[in-house]
Amino acid sequence: MKRATQSGSWLHRGAFVALLALSGAVQAQQGSSGNTYVFGGAQMTFFGPHDFVNGGSGALPGIIGTVRTDPNGVLNFAATASHTGASDAAHVDGYVRKYGTSQFVFPVGDNGFYGPFAAAGDATDGAYYHSDPTSAITDNLGGGNYPALPAGGPFPSATFEATLQTVSTIEYWDINGTNATPITLTWDAGSSISTLTTAQLDKLTIAGWNGSQWVPIPSKVDVTSVLGGASSFTAGSITTVSGLAPNTYTAYTFASRVTPLPVTLAAFDARAEGQTAFLTWATTEETNSDRFEIERSIDGKAWTLIGTVKAVGESTVRNEYSFTDARPSGARNFYRLHMIDVDGAQAYSRVRLVEWHGAGQWVFPNPASGPVYVSNPAGITRVMLTDLSGRLRRDVPVATDGELDIQNVPGGTYLLKVIRKDGTEATSRFFLRK
Repeated sequence: MKRATQSGSWLHRGAFVALLALSGAVQAQQGSSGNTYVFGGAQMTFFGPHDFVNGGSGALPGIIGTVRTDPNGVLNFAATASHTGASDAAHVDGYVRKYGTSQFVFPVGDNGFYGPFAAAGDATDGAYYHSDPTSAITDNLGGGNYPALPAGGPFPSATFEATLQTVSTIEYWDINGTNATPITLTWDAGSSISTLTTAQLDKLTIAGWNGSQWVPIPSKVDVTSVLGGASSFTAGSITTVSGLAPNTYTAYTFASRVTPLPVTLAAFDARAEGQTAFLTWATTEETNSDRFEIERSIDGKAWTLIGTVKAVGESTVRNEYSFTDARPSGARNFYRLHMIDVDGAQAYSRVRLVEWHGAGQWVFPNPASGPVYVSNPAGITRVMLTDLSGRLRRDVPVATDGELDIQNVPGGTYLLKVIRKDGTEATSRFFLRK
C-alpha cells in the first residue's frame, strides 16, 4: 500500500539489536535506517523527535520490526516523542505503543505497505496487517507466515451485521488499550475504497470485530486526512464519531454501509390529537444531518411534502423532535420522515398510520376556517351541504385528495351529507368559520 509520506529521515543503525533482547526500555538516537528487530517481550523506546530513512543496506533497510505473536515486541513512543519520514519503505513492521493523550499517527506497516492509524489514548498500541481478515495471515519478517493474528482471528469478511454491505478484504488493524480515544484509520489507492463503497464515499465506515461478526462503528470521513490533503477515494482518513476503548473490538477495518444514514433514528410515532396528527421522533446519533422532511399520503403510495424540521447536525446524544399536521387529509393518513444530510445523503423512516374514528369524524377539520376534507373520497358519489332544517344549499364538488370546494360558502353551522358508492349515507354537523 503506497500512502502519503512525511518528510525527513530516520537514522538508527543496526547496532541496537544486541540491546533489544532486554525487556527494559532503551533510549534511541535521533534516527534510524532500519535493520532493527524487537524480539518477543522486548521493548524499545523513543523519547524525542525521530526520523525514518528510506534506503541503506542490510536485511531490513528502513524497517524496524517487532515480533507479532504474543508476547509481542513493542516500539514505544514517549509522550514527548514524534516521528517523520515514515513510508512504505521506512516504518515499524509490528507493534507501536504511544504514551500521552495527544493525537498520534502510529507509523505502522506490513511487508512493504505503510498503514498508519491515529489515536490519542494513553498507552494505546497497535499494528497494521496487510492481509485479508478472513485468513488473518501475514508474512513473518524472519521467514514463513505467522498464524492467524491477533488472538481471536481469523475474522471472516463475509460475516457482518445486516446494516453493512461489504467489508474490506485487503487490510485490518489490531488496536489495543483501555483508555477511550477517537480512532482514525487511513487509506490509499491500494485500499480500493471506491470499489468497497461502490463509488459512494459517504457509505464508508469503520467496522469492528465484536467476537462473532463485523459491526459498524459510528464514524465520519475526515475532510482533511490526518496524513494531509483532502480525503478522496485514493487517499484519506476516517475517524470514529466518539471515543472508545480500543479493546472494545478485536480488530478494525473499513466497511461499506447498506445505506448512508445521516441519523440514527431511535423512535418515530404518529398519533391523532383532536382533529390534528401529532408526530414525534428521536435520534441517538446525527452525523452531518441537515433536515427532516415530513411527508403525508392518503394511500401509502403517493407522497406529499407537508413540512420541514431542521436537524441538530452533529450529535451523539438523544434529540427529540415533533411536528403537528394541523390539516390532515381525511380520516386515514400515512406519514413518513425523509432524512437528508448536508451532502445529499438521504434515507426514509418507516411509515406510520394515523386514523380518526367515531361518528361524524369523516370530515376534517371540524370546526374549520380553511380547507376541508372528507375521508375516502374515491368511495363517495355525492356530497351535499344543507342547513340545519335539512334544506339543500348546494352540491359540493370533491377533489381527488378529498378537499371540498366550499370557498364561496358563508360561515355558519351546516349539515354535510355524503352518499357513498356502496349505497350507504352519512351526515355530520359541520361548523365553518369565515
